[in-house]
Amino acid sequence: MRKFTLCHTVAWRYGRKCKITGWQMSVTRAKQRQAQERINQAASLAKSLAKPIGGWIATFQEAIGMNAPALAERLGISRNNIYAAIQNEQAGTISVNQLEKIAEAMGGRFVYAIIPREGPVEEIVLAQARAKARRIIQRTRAHMALEEQTEGLRSEAEMIEELAADIIREGRRDFWQ
Repeated sequence: MRKFTLCHTVAWRYGRKCKITGWQMSVTRAKQRQAQERINQAASLAKSLAKPIGGWIATFQEAIGMNAPALAERLGISRNNIYAAIQNEQAGTISVNQLEKIAEAMGGRFVYAIIPREGPVEEIVLAQARAKARRIIQRTRAHMALEEQTEGLRSEAEMIEELAADIIREGRRDFWQ
């Protein structure tokens, strides 16, 4: 019973597989899955949001009927600073902090997210794993060809998919290198 407990403690602490029972507990893996779900959820919500032509500040102002002088007064700045903020937002040079303050002054809340360009976040991970697996397989095949050991090998595509799945499962620190 002592080996079982020690093995599971090591498995839990280091995310390794227990040799005795095959049990694996990875807090890191669970956190990663939760983050992936959150990003995918944000991506699906963001599909319906497109940045308005004039930017969010001007659009929100218009929606609530607040002019620049009134917004400037709430923020304790000049209306020229408001116009500059609107221009900076359109140019993509406004700070997140400034957007948060302006949103708050208008009774709104600033929200931002980093989401995948296309598809679920797992596809980004899979593409990286495939690229890493492809490099490994190609190097290995080159060495095997030099030693004339290529006979009977599965297709490169099959080997890449299998190795990519293993690389994702392992979650190695050098994954993105």
